[in-house]
Amino acid sequence: MNFLAHSLIPSLAADPGHPDLIAGGFIGDFIKGPVPESLPERLAEGVRLHRRIDAYSNGHAEIRASCARFPKKLRRFAPIFVDVIADHLLATRWAQFCDTPLNDFTSGVYQVIEQRAELLTDRGLRFFEHVVAVDLLAGYAEREVMMRSLGSLTHRLGRPALDAPLAVVVEREFEGLEEDFLRYFPDLVSHARGWLDGREASAENAARPA
Repeated sequence: MNFLAHSLIPSLAADPGHPDLIAGGFIGDFIKGPVPESLPERLAEGVRLHRRIDAYSNGHAEIRASCARFPKKLRRFAPIFVDVIADHLLATRWAQFCDTPLNDFTSGVYQVIEQRAELLTDRGLRFFEHVVAVDLLAGYAEREVMMRSLGSLTHRLGRPALDAPLAVVVEREFEGLEEDFLRYFPDLVSHARGWLDGREASAENAARPA
């Protein structure tokens, strides 16, 4: 999943949603290897949740179906393309999943991340500043923003020649990609909720006197 989805899923999966879980959903993209012990407990849990969502989504049948909609020359990179497209689909279907208006939600996300910005790597901080400057999370509601993000991916991958065939595939397969999304996204939220509930139950059991 991409940044908007990783920001929303923790707020839907936890009751009540915790700012550190939401911030961890963003920061998790910039932490490699073991989760640092120096992170606040709930923020570290947000990073772990981010990784759990990625691991679950990588094997999800409907996401695999979305990836299979891309031809062979694009298939290698299809999972990251699907992540970006999913953020666009989430933004356009926002009211179906979240009662808070999209712009209000993204403003709140920026605030909780900014309050924890010292925990970002230099690369993460630069990207976060860009996200806020252009309001990228809310901007995913625009098809043009999605396509620019896909273009940025192909250029970072050193594959700018993929831009034209990728645009053709997105146009041709968009309806099917949306149908896949509407099946897998609620399942990702349910899985995240179950994972968090299980972690909380384990912690409570461990804290009980023998």
